[in-house]
Amino acid sequence: MIHRLFRIAAALVAAMLLASSLAGAASAGRADLTALRSATARFHSLTQAARAGYGQPPAGVPLHECISSFDGSGSMGFHYINGGLLDDVVDASKPEVLVYAPDSTGELRLVALEFVIFQDAWLGKHPGTMPELFGTMFMATGSPNRFEIPAFFSLHVWLYQNNPAGMFAPFNPTVSCAGAASATRGGSTTAAVSIQTAAATLTPDRASRWQCAISATA
Repeated sequence: MIHRLFRIAAALVAAMLLASSLAGAASAGRADLTALRSATARFHSLTQAARAGYGQPPAGVPLHECISSFDGSGSMGFHYINGGLLDDVVDASKPEVLVYAPDSTGELRLVALEFVIFQDAWLGKHPGTMPELFGTMFMATGSPNRFEIPAFFSLHVWLYQNNPAGMFAPFNPTVSCAGAASATRGGSTTAAVSIQTAAATLTPDRASRWQCAISATA
């Protein structure tokens, strides 16, 4: 009887410790997301995004277009990339990509943030591991892929629009690319040129496509 009571007590203590640990992790995750919102709220303005170095990939590469799922489960939107952040570091306050979705009039709205790191860059420093932020593992995308870029890890954070599929899901069923044709796409030549940093990580043939397209906009 005493042994049974001891086992029950031990189980209760373990459960309490686990609950406390989970609560602490959840609290830390919320704090990180609050910090991320503070760091990125100004990017509701495309002008501010351009000044910070974010711009659309040039016309002629897949990531220039509004991105939707192949199975009709939702869309992402337009990706504005900061080439200077595409390195071997994942920083919870500095997303490599800002995601804008067109509304029914074509106006772009900031809806999500995306953290991206190429697999070779990450695994070179952290072999045998996966990047993780906000208590969530990144998604792995191999190569070749629809975006015509090397294998990468990514994590979407739907901080500015609710996603019924989950805050960290890649596609959002409430986002549509239907208004993409008339979307007002901001971003300066300076922001677009900054993506040349990213091109250096691509395979030679794909890098050439990016570089030529960027040069055409300069």
